[in-house]
Amino acid sequence: MKVLITDFDLFAKVGGGQTFYRSLIRKNPNIDFYYLIEKESSGTKRPDNAYGVPFQEKYFLADLNNFFDVNPPKWVYRSFVRASNIAASLSGREFDLIDSPDYEQWAIFLRPALDYHRVKFDKIALSLHGKISTTLKLDWFNQGKENIPLDLEELKQYATVDLRYGISKSYIDEWQALSPFSAHYYHPLHFFELPQPLEEIASGDRPNLNFIGRTERRKGPDIFIDLAWWLNKDLYNEANIIGPHSFNDTSTISSESYLRSMLGDRQSPVKFLPPKPPQELMGLFARKTVTFVPSRYDTLNLVALESLFSGCPTIIGSGAGVCRLLKEDFPSIPFVEIDLDNIYSCLPAIEHILRDYSGYRSQLVDKVKSSEAVANGPALEEIYHQPSQYEQEIRNELQSWYNQLMGYWVSTQENVSFLQPLKAQLKPTLKQIKNNLKGTAGQLKGRILQPLGDDRNAQLVKAPNLLKKYKETFNATEQTAKDLAEKIQMGWRLGSGYESEFQGVRGKLATNYRIDRVRLWRELARIEELRGNTLVSATYKLRAMRALGEDQFDDLPFVLRTLTEYGFPKEQEAVSALYGQPSEREERCYSLIEQARSDNLINPAGDEYEIWDDRRGEEPRRATIIVSLYNAAAKLPLFLRTLQHQTLIKRGEAEVVLVDSGSPGNEYEVFKALAPELAYPILYVRSPQRETIQSAWNRGIKLAKSPYLAFLGVDETILPDCLEILAGELDQDPELDWAIGHSLVTNVDMQGGWVSDIMPYDRTGYEQDLVYLETCYLSWVGALYRRSIHERFGYYDQSFRGAGDTEFKNRVMPFIKSKVVDKMLGLFWNYPDERTTQSPATEIEDMRAWYLHRTLAGVKYAFQRRSPGEVENLLYHCLGYRKSYCKHVSTDFDHAYNLGLYLEKVQPDAEALKYFAGIKSLLTAYRSLDWFPKLSKFSPLNSMLAARKLTQQWEQEHQQSWPKERIFAPRYSIFNDNRHEQHSFLWFTDITTSKK
Repeated sequence: MKVLITDFDLFAKVGGGQTFYRSLIRKNPNIDFYYLIEKESSGTKRPDNAYGVPFQEKYFLADLNNFFDVNPPKWVYRSFVRASNIAASLSGREFDLIDSPDYEQWAIFLRPALDYHRVKFDKIALSLHGKISTTLKLDWFNQGKENIPLDLEELKQYATVDLRYGISKSYIDEWQALSPFSAHYYHPLHFFELPQPLEEIASGDRPNLNFIGRTERRKGPDIFIDLAWWLNKDLYNEANIIGPHSFNDTSTISSESYLRSMLGDRQSPVKFLPPKPPQELMGLFARKTVTFVPSRYDTLNLVALESLFSGCPTIIGSGAGVCRLLKEDFPSIPFVEIDLDNIYSCLPAIEHILRDYSGYRSQLVDKVKSSEAVANGPALEEIYHQPSQYEQEIRNELQSWYNQLMGYWVSTQENVSFLQPLKAQLKPTLKQIKNNLKGTAGQLKGRILQPLGDDRNAQLVKAPNLLKKYKETFNATEQTAKDLAEKIQMGWRLGSGYESEFQGVRGKLATNYRIDRVRLWRELARIEELRGNTLVSATYKLRAMRALGEDQFDDLPFVLRTLTEYGFPKEQEAVSALYGQPSEREERCYSLIEQARSDNLINPAGDEYEIWDDRRGEEPRRATIIVSLYNAAAKLPLFLRTLQHQTLIKRGEAEVVLVDSGSPGNEYEVFKALAPELAYPILYVRSPQRETIQSAWNRGIKLAKSPYLAFLGVDETILPDCLEILAGELDQDPELDWAIGHSLVTNVDMQGGWVSDIMPYDRTGYEQDLVYLETCYLSWVGALYRRSIHERFGYYDQSFRGAGDTEFKNRVMPFIKSKVVDKMLGLFWNYPDERTTQSPATEIEDMRAWYLHRTLAGVKYAFQRRSPGEVENLLYHCLGYRKSYCKHVSTDFDHAYNLGLYLEKVQPDAEALKYFAGIKSLLTAYRSLDWFPKLSKFSPLNSMLAARKLTQQWEQEHQQSWPKERIFAPRYSIFNDNRHEQHSFLWFTDITTSKK
């Protein structure tokens, strides 16, 4: 039997498909196999039944550049060219069967191409290895985007061939759900020879963890990194990623860059090692190692079989088809399966292996030796002789498309046929030149745009066009709701990066203005009021007041009235104090801060509950995790299961208190179903009506049975040793009140699966007073504090809806001591839904939670019991500090100004006051950039140039006398000031209904 495999260089390429075909050829010596040779050398060793056919290129994609018609679509051109060249290379030959892999799509045109080039054959078989469309969708570079043309091409290919076979029942079932045509199961043991199991060779006290495979996202290298991060580091020696990397279409970005960034965020020491040949892999399997193949999507995965049957403990992702093979054909052989909906559920099983490696491996080897390896199902030749099944309509369509393309190609070849050999010779060179030009153009564009990365340069370039853009935006019609929706979007483009992904370089230079913001905010406020978004309107007007330090436009009455109407009476008081009579500001602000302190000294939480389900027992605990629940049912299972891995919970030293704040969801039903498997101390309560998160926390504090408290949402979690580490810090220092580690914000899918890292909260260089500049330096995720803080200094203010955590910190910070542990302990799961705190309401609440504490009265409250030297220290920080979620240096001249005023009162001869003149000068300059009273074509540019010159002068002067021991020196870049980094984004309100 003569079979043509339509793949290339089978005995030179390293890949899953080529490995399969090599094994197929060796295991079927009764069949003569032919394949195409493009780069494989003539001296390559091949089995006696393997024959290489030189590949010749006659057709080129460029030949179709001028073809234009409705059908065939452009996305089939490549398959036409490739199929035609394959067929042309085989012209006049005869085969019994054509075997084509489904990781290429040229089989859609193989039949018409082979017929056209007089290649005789009986059938075409499609070898099922895995949908390339799924691979691309799952990979790092496509962000889950669909490729509809590729999906269609795969469907047509599956339907037009005569027969199909695959080595994975799972993948065959995937196709059965999409097509009526069956596929034949070719048992892996027909072509794969199982290795002999070995007891491990002594190689160190602790095992190594090895991910083996290509670092495509579908293979799960990120899952491996996550699991290695969560595992107890004392249980293993080192963790390695062994295998080649994947690249984007232009080969400019690799999977390695994503993974290295992930490792950096996790402070993880995982190493990258190059791919290893089969002999070296077998050597690894014989050592004290654990193999990880945590696949999200894998047709089979032969590495898992090689590792497992070598006697090496193996961890396999549930997305690998080999899991089903093992369960059905080798049920007695143990392996650890990673549940992709909860990857952390496998941690106990992995830890068991690591704690008793030799014992586990010995049992595994015994099971492998006693297992029976039987290749069930038809042999290859039997599959090849199966009757044809195909879709005649699709086959006819593809034949028609091929005829059209070939007809066009023939019509263009008159008098130019002599060029074809030259094209074939030049193609590799031209392709390399094209790729080099692409790379050079990208680098050149990057160098041209690099100066615009500095916002000062970008705003200078944009400044002369500001007046023109204002006229276009402000003069746009606003007669209908649709007009208003379009006009508000024009404003968004002007003041942000809204839809910037659709803009070219010139378009981007007309967006994201960061000067004269007050004018734009007030225009947006006017439009939002017309659209009925009165609260948003008030929020923008408040911003204008904050930016200028006063109510220049008499907006205060409107804002106060709006806050009252929308149920913000305390914020109304705070705003009135901040922007009412200047002579009364300090006294009124201080009074409000003190009133908040005295009002919250007693826990106001009630004792009435609609549901009370206490499964904690009577024992006291060391730590309590308090969780507020609202619309949390979908996320609750993963959250609760993840807490099982806390070392304190495992030892029975921690409890969980779930407070259902009158949620409309079915959280309690979910909890009851989960509770038996959780097996840790837990209390579930439900309040009689909906309450704020601060109310839920106060309830949790009242119900806790431990001295240490942690607070989490169901979209947050902590590393397994988090509570143990932080409780140890609090145990060691009786004066310490609050301990926290670093934390990481990640994007996850709706099942909680990792998608990407967003940013870390890196608290390196922590000082508690930095929280007055950036509130995230002290937080809750990855933190633990003493319950006695509340007994001494008060509870959460239940009148807040979203900013109560910020207000609580500002209220208690003058009285507590906190520290940072230099370890990543907290993790945010950023699901694809919106957080409740992302709203204008929270910005309004921050007027009393945050901005009230940044006034002169707030400085007095924070420092009246402390030394002037500590005030000076914070003033220095204002002129150069790093936000926990940033890498650049920021400034905060608004707060520096109030610190200077306070310092003048308490210590007029303070050394830091020599910077006060510059602080006042720069604050005035920064405010002037936010509002140009007399706007003309060149006033923005002139103002930018003047401000830039002024900042450079003061920066140089301050740097000359700057204390050398300070970590950060003054860097005044205008747009690195807090006024441009906090509450500076725009609110993209709903425009969908207005577009109709």
